[in-house]
Amino acid sequence: MTTTRIERFKSVSERELKAARSILQTAIDSGRELTPGEVVDYDAHLAKGRDSLDSLKQAKADQDILESARQLANELGTPVAWPASGPENPTPARGSWAKATADRMAKAMTAEVDGQKSLISGSIGVPAPIETDIVTMSAAPRSLLELIPARGLNGGFGTGNTFSFLRQTVRTNNAAPVADGALKPTSLYTLAEIEDRVRVIAHLSEPVPERFFADHANLEDFLRNEMEAGLYLALENQVVHGDGTGENLTGLLSTSGIISQAFVTDALTSIRKAMTSLEVYGITPTALVLNPVDAEALDLLRDSGATGKYLLGDPGADSVEKLWKVPRVRSNAVAAGTAILGDWQQAQVVVREDATLALDRSGENFQKNMVTVRLEGRFGFGVKRPNAFVEVSLAS
Repeated sequence: MTTTRIERFKSVSERELKAARSILQTAIDSGRELTPGEVVDYDAHLAKGRDSLDSLKQAKADQDILESARQLANELGTPVAWPASGPENPTPARGSWAKATADRMAKAMTAEVDGQKSLISGSIGVPAPIETDIVTMSAAPRSLLELIPARGLNGGFGTGNTFSFLRQTVRTNNAAPVADGALKPTSLYTLAEIEDRVRVIAHLSEPVPERFFADHANLEDFLRNEMEAGLYLALENQVVHGDGTGENLTGLLSTSGIISQAFVTDALTSIRKAMTSLEVYGITPTALVLNPVDAEALDLLRDSGATGKYLLGDPGADSVEKLWKVPRVRSNAVAAGTAILGDWQQAQVVVREDATLALDRSGENFQKNMVTVRLEGRFGFGVKRPNAFVEVSLAS
């Protein structure tokens, strides 16, 4: 039941946040800073606590919607009754006001009726991990998409299916001392207006027996989480590799003006030279994104001396997650043997429609008592300053 979910999320959030506070208080009482290990534990508890709080808010919102539907129906003299669907009774009575209200206010939401779970065909918005406004990057980003600001299509980019943004193509600083009456020099900050459109990213589940939803209370959450993760992996891959043809986004590596750094000596040298290529433009990189295989290779680099120390330091220290103070982020969207270094605030994800979950029991599914799940969203991507990114070759 929703109440049970609320209690579970509340319990987890309270436990995790209490553990985070305890770690911090211990350091304060000892008059010292948090140790590297304590920082990791503190961040982990805090993240879990926040996730549970978000889930708690959503569960409460779901409960409020369902309760409103019941109350409104009862006020009109028609008790709310959402019978479980099946071959004998595929949908609630269409003439019922309660059914109409339920369709509008609680489509595709899980309701409890006489102890039985009822899943109604329809669509529901899935809370997306992409915020539709500019957000501050977290101290320890865990995915490529977390690095990039995201904004809704109506947030200054356009409306409908298209959007536009300004891309800097030239940056030449000619500021200089000028005598009285002399002509001032002109600096060049050339901008080009880029127009594009959002694309649909979607996938279906295989048909699932209807009875599974009644027999396994967490099935809907499982399918939603799995499909949501798959959708954002596809978006992440498009952000990197999309070639702009057909229904593909124009990804970072297909954007004209991206800097290339050839392999020089070894991976560390190549990365450091890539940093220099950004610094000459006055750009400070916010993250280095690389394949997990290459991240492992860097982590395992050792001093050739007798001690054999790890070159990047103690594996348990926070410094391992940074390279010359730049955070490292692992992503399977980046091919092994390459890395992308850049100021990720100079890119933008455009969200026209958040990931939406839909359930289908019609046609052949109805005849076989099966359910197909669809998850889709509409997204765009743009690079506002191409020379803020470097594609780095990590191998010869």
